Amino acid sequence: MGPGAADILDGLNESQKEAVMTIDGPLLVVAGPGTGKTLTMVRRIAYLVHQGVRPENILAVTFTNRAAREMKERTGALLGTRAGNIFIGTFHLLGLRIIREARGNDLVIYSRDEQIEALKSLMKSSSKQARQAGERISRIKNFLVTDNPPGEQAEVRGCDDIQALYAAYQSALRERNAFDFDDLVLTPIDILQHDPSNSFRNRFTHIIVDEYQDINPAQYWFMKLLVKGTNDICVVGDPDQAIYAFRGADIGNFLRFETDFPGAKRVILSENYRSTGTILSAAGSLIANNRARIDKEVLATREQGCGIPVLSVPDERSEGDAIVEEIEARIGGTSHDQMRKSGRARDFSRRSYRFSDFAVIFRTNAQAKALEEAFSASGIPYQVIGRKTGAQAKEIKETMVYLRSFLHGDGDGSPAASDDLETKLVAPADLFDPRADAVALMTMHMAKGLEFPIVFIAGCEDGLVPCTIMKDGADIEEERRLFYVGMTRAKDELVLLSSRKRFLYGQRYTQEPSPFLREIPERLIEQRAVPERIRKQKEPDPQMGLF
Repeated sequence: MGPGAADILDGLNESQKEAVMTIDGPLLVVAGPGTGKTLTMVRRIAYLVHQGVRPENILAVTFTNRAAREMKERTGALLGTRAGNIFIGTFHLLGLRIIREARGNDLVIYSRDEQIEALKSLMKSSSKQARQAGERISRIKNFLVTDNPPGEQAEVRGCDDIQALYAAYQSALRERNAFDFDDLVLTPIDILQHDPSNSFRNRFTHIIVDEYQDINPAQYWFMKLLVKGTNDICVVGDPDQAIYAFRGADIGNFLRFETDFPGAKRVILSENYRSTGTILSAAGSLIANNRARIDKEVLATREQGCGIPVLSVPDERSEGDAIVEEIEARIGGTSHDQMRKSGRARDFSRRSYRFSDFAVIFRTNAQAKALEEAFSASGIPYQVIGRKTGAQAKEIKETMVYLRSFLHGDGDGSPAASDDLETKLVAPADLFDPRADAVALMTMHMAKGLEFPIVFIAGCEDGLVPCTIMKDGADIEEERRLFYVGMTRAKDELVLLSSRKRFLYGQRYTQEPSPFLREIPERLIEQRAVPERIRKQKEPDPQMGLF
């Protein structure tokens, strides 16, 4: 026997219960950070099964394999074997299942590197030019700008006509029965529109779409075709955390949901179980400056907590050293040299921390090098999220087992066939081992969906936050949302750092603090300045005597 209704609703607040039990008609769940979004979706799935919905008629779509795996595991713990036939996965995994049913299993998935090599061959160009062309083709597919491309050409030499290159590239894919990552969404749209025999056309009667604020136009139409024939569509997300416009994501899809689905009910999850009151007040004051949003107040259920240190440091090297010093002080002073240099005693004895409790978040990958050098010199273990290393081998293996269970339909992922095809679905966001006792280093985009007791945000400077260096322009509201995501990863403590000088992209910049820092009330922050390093002049060697 599965859980009863009382068990399913146990421990939920009133808004969460409403989101779980509203199963007739369209539902918009606005879920602020740390408000129990995954818990609510898992309980909603269990409630549907309890109400007699067949598991194979339930679809839950999310954006990363990591998030899907967590939801699948938690659903399985609640429902047991009945969870096996519920599809919980990414848009791309679902798309691959639909393609395989329609076109057979003998197909090839192009990785990003294979796509670039194919374009290099067609264009007779450099890897950089091929990568840029690949990005343009990806945008065409994500935005569904594929109407009537010109006739196919066998060869395109450095061609500026992206439509001609697009046609030649698609022809090369068809010759191998190959699909790139974007095709895993684009091709199912065509199948669902034109193949009446496909069993996925009317399979799902109850659909949940996670992170709805991040879907692009292609994913939107994919979802619309799946929803056709059912009235039970539940979308979950937060427009304040929409950070993927560069991939084609359109926050308007979330804001227009109640227009797209007349009669939709709105439920706001506003009780935050993650962060202290200080962190939430600071983040809330920041994001309130955006206009494209659904107004809500995220309320802390925890204590107020300590203030937010804002550290001004001389340069990127000092920034890394300052972060190392802050971590070592909380761990218990692993380095006597760091304690000597700090020149002050600090008491963190009330808490016991592990290295995995800390995360360092930054805006661009170019910032990682200086931070890694500081951690390497200190001996503190760290992992860079999104970078494949041996440390993530166990995590990747478990993700592959999860993917096999869906691709082969065996429920336990034991077949070892098509491993190359599963590895192509492992995304950079999956390259994180939460069990490793190491400090996590990551970009703000990679931080989405994660949480840590103590978070450092490096590079809180104008030009990086918001990121306008090496750019013609920036969407300031999206940049503010990105900073908001970084801030709300923190549970107990948030530390913000800005450098007065920074070497970046081959240049030395004189930096000003981020304008976003001025949007945080002064009563919530503690300004601290790290002085310039004093370089000692080398003393001349004393003259040697005769004896």
